[in-house]
Amino acid sequence: MKPIHKIAGIALILFLMFMGNVPLLPMQLVPEAQAFFGRGVAFVAGASLGAASSSAAASSAAASQQQAAMAQQQAAAAQQQTAAAQQQAAMAQAAASGKPLPLGIVVHALPAGCVSTPVGGEEYYYCGGNFYRAMFQGNTLVYVTAQPK
Repeated sequence: MKPIHKIAGIALILFLMFMGNVPLLPMQLVPEAQAFFGRGVAFVAGASLGAASSSAAASSAAASQQQAAMAQQQAAAAQQQTAAAQQQAAMAQAAASGKPLPLGIVVHALPAGCVSTPVGGEEYYYCGGNFYRAMFQGNTLVYVTAQPK
């Protein structure tokens, strides 16, 4: 037999032995019942340990992504609350000074001393040089600065 044929035969045998222990194939070459006897033990145990560690890493990554998303939502909510508080403070200052507010400003409560005034069949509230109209934002009653018609 020629040396090239011997080398090719040995390479083929080594290749087939190697493929029995590599999880690249969609099917397992060694049945689970036989895996506990002989050299297949390391492959089956390694595959199950690798799967467990990869699933643990995936769940850990998902948990950290979820925590990051929650932190971003909380930061956005805090920014919205800060902006709303600043707007309320600016409106209270403007109302106290007697200057009319721009149209479309939303307030959650009317300033003190508002008087109910019907104009053109609609109910408005007048106080501090501003007319307010009651509206709903979702399930919340709010008042919006408006120009009576």
